[in-house]
Order: sequence, then structure tokens, then C-alpha cells
Amino acid sequence: MKKLIFSLLFSLFLAGGTDWVSAAITERIIHAGNTPLASDCQVTQTSFMELTVLPCFWTTTGQARIVPKEKVPDLVGAIARGEVEMLPDGKRVRGWLINKDGSFVSKRKTYRVIPKAVLTVVAGQTYIVYMLRAPGQNRMNIVLMDSEDPRPSTFINYLVFEFDVPFGTIDLSTVPLEVFTVRPNFPPAKGLFEK
Repeated sequence: MKKLIFSLLFSLFLAGGTDWVSAAITERIIHAGNTPLASDCQVTQTSFMELTVLPCFWTTTGQARIVPKEKVPDLVGAIARGEVEMLPDGKRVRGWLINKDGSFVSKRKTYRVIPKAVLTVVAGQTYIVYMLRAPGQNRMNIVLMDSEDPRPSTFINYLVFEFDVPFGTIDLSTVPLEVFTVRPNFPPAKGLFEK
């Protein structure tokens, strides 16, 4: 009997007994391909009606064109000025697009979540989780919003796509959540998005 009680306590407290806090999270994957798109952001359920995003980063793609390196007249100078960057294959460069006034349309930018973001979810609403530019250099906020509200002007990207939390929900593990996930390189032959 003592062995049985010890085994139950061991499995409950030491061997993953807190797995009851586990949302139905799936990843909606996009592969970065030749772009600088990157992210290590993850969403976990940390309480019955709470989601947490630990400190992470998100790198945008910017607006660029990829060309053979031979097409850039002063390759070394263009790299030094930040106009182009060499791709890993060493044969092509990513050239940032330039406005009529000579400024870059948009270069890649890396945003960071510091510290973690804790999102408390209330039943009876449909939500979406955004990454938004925050005051300060290269900072972003993770924001839980009603899906009917207009998208904020500081929008960077989605982190969790629209999800419905029905009235009476007391545990998010019953709610399917799709998290936008970036993988490096190219996808298998089936396309850019996969579930």
C-alpha cells in the first residue's frame, strides 16, 4: 500500500503530474526560405485560463530583391553600406529596395519580447493575439484582443490566430489554438504553409 501511495505521489509531483495545464496548441508553420524571417516565440498554457509567451524574438522580412552577386556593380561597397547582404549560398545577394528619395523601403528588423507576456483569457469571447511595436528600441508587446476590434497601427504580425472561448469555458486545454511558427529554410515540396 505504501508503495502504491508513493508511486502515485511520485507520478503526480515529479513525473509530469502538472500536465493538466496543457492547451490544445498547434503550429501554423511558415518556412523562411530565402527571407530573413525568423522567430523563436512560443505560447504555453500556464494556468487554466492563462497563456504565457516567454522572452523571444521576431525578425521581419523587410522588402528586398534577390539577385546574382555578379549583378551588383560594387559588391563590397554595397555590402559595407548595408544595401545588400550575401545569402548563405555565396552566389546571390539580398538587395534592399530603395524609395525614390534614396531611403530603404524597409529592411529586416528584429523585435524582442522582454519580459514574458502573461495573457489572461475570459470565457465568452473570440480572441486574437498580436505582436505590436512597443515604445523603445526594437521592443514588441504581445497583446490579447477581441477579434472584432480593429487591428492596431503598431501591428507587426499575428502570434495566435483567431480562437473562440465559449461561455462556461474554465480550462483552455479544450480550446484549439493555432500559433504562427517560423521554420528556417524551405519547406518540403508541399508549399509554404503547413499545419
